[in-house]
Amino acid sequence: MPIVAATIEALAKFQCSIESTFSAMKRFIIALLLCLVSLGWTEWAAAVDCPASSYTLSSQAAVDAVPADCDRVADSLLVEGSDITNLDGLANITSVGGDLRIQVNPALTNLNGLANITSVGGDLNIGENGALTNLDGLANITSVGDLFIGNNAALTNLNGLANITSVARFLAINNNAALTNLDGLANITSVGDGMFITRNYLLTNLDGLANITSLGGSLFIENNNALTNLEGLVNM
Repeated sequence: MPIVAATIEALAKFQCSIESTFSAMKRFIIALLLCLVSLGWTEWAAAVDCPASSYTLSSQAAVDAVPADCDRVADSLLVEGSDITNLDGLANITSVGGDLRIQVNPALTNLNGLANITSVGGDLNIGENGALTNLDGLANITSVGDLFIGNNAALTNLNGLANITSVARFLAINNNAALTNLDGLANITSVGDGMFITRNYLLTNLDGLANITSLGGSLFIENNNALTNLEGLVNM
């Protein structure tokens, strides 16, 4: 009898051990799944189109009124307004199917509200923004159709374009009075059509173009008064 009792007691302990092990494994699996869902949610969740296929935002109030529960503009997005000081109302947008144009915004100093945009299907045009000092808010964009950066009097660098690797058609950097270098273009390897670098009066070199090996059309380098050499074109 003592042997039987000991055997039963051992079996009971073994069963408890198994149940404890399975319970711990169950908790671990649930925790792991919750972690994976949390980390991967942004990739698994489907993009949500904004109510309008395109937007023309001509005031700060219009920028702030863009719905926060959408993240994709199917067509074009134009921001143009004399009282626009920030683009924070666009912080949920991750893609623009057509053109993205930020132009004629004299009070706009940065593009930080565009920091979540990774894809622009058409043109990227940043022009006539007199107080804009940098393009850092564009740092997640990797490719564009046309790239136009022009008439931004206070713009000193293009570092916010550092993740763009290709331009499908035209690249134009024109009339940016304070721009001293093109280093922000250093990861671009190909331009599908023409390239225009003109009237950037403080530009001293073209080193930021050194990785471009393919140019499909014309090349214009004109009226850059401080430019002393063309060594940045050596690989073209």
